[in-house]
Amino acid sequence: NLKTVVKKVVEEQDRSRSFMVFGMTEEKDENLQNKIETMLLELNQKPRISVNRVGSGGMDSDKARSRPVKVTVESSLAVTEILNRAKLLRNSDQYARVFLSPDRTPKQREERKNLVVELKRRVTAEPGKRHLIRRGAVVTVSVGENAGQQT
Repeated sequence: NLKTVVKKVVEEQDRSRSFMVFGMTEEKDENLQNKIETMLLELNQKPRISVNRVGSGGMDSDKARSRPVKVTVESSLAVTEILNRAKLLRNSDQYARVFLSPDRTPKQREERKNLVVELKRRVTAEPGKRHLIRRGAVVTVSVGENAGQQT
């Protein structure tokens, strides 16, 4: 089924050039492009981007939640660089509650959700250790250790 395989490869390439922004406040008549460009300047990044909010809700909905923003850039290398620097946003007063993540497929989102559940379980069960999600698995590191051991 060549058509399905080609479609899947094209979708993966599209997703590799995109990332998601969560926690960006949503306002009426906002200049979303400018808001995202300003945030990326905090990361010393200035790629050409296209942006749009995804999902239902937002300003016109009863649920006043900020919808995620899908940001598309020219290359997957730019996405990798931005995601690697995303932790710098924690130090910013304006963007401390903004989080970036790769653009994932529904299946990847489900797998990630299961990993987060497992991570929370381990944090509760073993509070003296540091727990992380790395390369699709929950990794436990003793506090003070640099090397992680997968369990």
